[in-house]
Amino acid sequence: MLNAPPSLNLINKHGKKTMKRVLAVIDAVSGWSGKIVSWLIYPGIVVVVYEIVARHVFNAPTIWAHGTSQRIFAAYYLLAGAYVLLLKVHINMDLVYKRFGIRTKAIVDLITSVFFFAFCGVLLWYGADFAWTSLIRLERCHTPFHAPLYPVKLMVPLGAFLLLAQGLAKFIRDLITAITGRQCEY
Repeated sequence: MLNAPPSLNLINKHGKKTMKRVLAVIDAVSGWSGKIVSWLIYPGIVVVVYEIVARHVFNAPTIWAHGTSQRIFAAYYLLAGAYVLLLKVHINMDLVYKRFGIRTKAIVDLITSVFFFAFCGVLLWYGADFAWTSLIRLERCHTPFHAPLYPVKLMVPLGAFLLLAQGLAKFIRDLITAITGRQCEY
C-alpha cells in the first residue's frame, strides 16, 4: 500500500508536537489529581472508625461523623474519575471487547463516547448550576452539626471537568488509532 503524501497527513509535525503536549498535560493533571485525591481515603477511614468506636464501645455516637464521611467519600468518588479513566480501569464488557483488534476497540470506544460526552456534559452543566447555587447561599446541611455542603457540591463540576478532559484525550487517541490502525504513541 502506498504511503500518503506528506501534505495529506492528518497532523503536521508541529501539530503532532502540540497534540502530544496537550495530551501529556491532561494526563499529568489527571494523574496528579488522582494521586492527591487518593489520600482522602485515610481521613474517611479515620472518621468511620472513630464513629464505630464512639457508638459501639463508648455508647456515644457523634452528630458529625456520618455526614463528614459521606462528604469525604463523595469528593473522593467525584474527583477520582479522570484518574481511573487515565489508568483504563473503568468497567468494560471484556468478554466481548477483549476479542476485538486495536482498531475495532478504538471504533467501539468512539461510538460509545457519545454517551460518555453526553453524561459528562450534563454533569458539568447541571453540576455547575447546583454548585453555584449552593455556594452563593453558603448552603449547610439540615442536621444539628450544620456542616457546609457547598465545598462538596463544588466537586461535582470540578470532577466532571477533569473527567471530560481525560475523556477528550482518550477520544483523540482512539480517533488516531481508528484512522491509522496503530496504537496512538502519544
